Amino acid sequence: MSLDTFNQKKDEEMRESYETTLKDGKKDNAAAFLKNISRKEVERKRSVTFSITESQLNKMDKAARQNGFKNRSEFLSSIIDAI
Repeated sequence: MSLDTFNQKKDEEMRESYETTLKDGKKDNAAAFLKNISRKEVERKRSVTFSITESQLNKMDKAARQNGFKNRSEFLSSIIDAI
């Protein structure tokens, strides 16, 4: 494989992006962000079954999508955690 197969324009865009990030002081922000990431203790999930109406299920699906959740289960978990 020769080096000619690499996209020179894309490489230049990446280099410029890295330079801009470093010049803007975003490097410090990224380092601070990464330092604050810690592995959370994972609690075992358990599947449960309960009954709700079809209209309630549709409302929950719609609210989950509008609020950026992956699915209604994640949305419901977030609601319960907030209690």
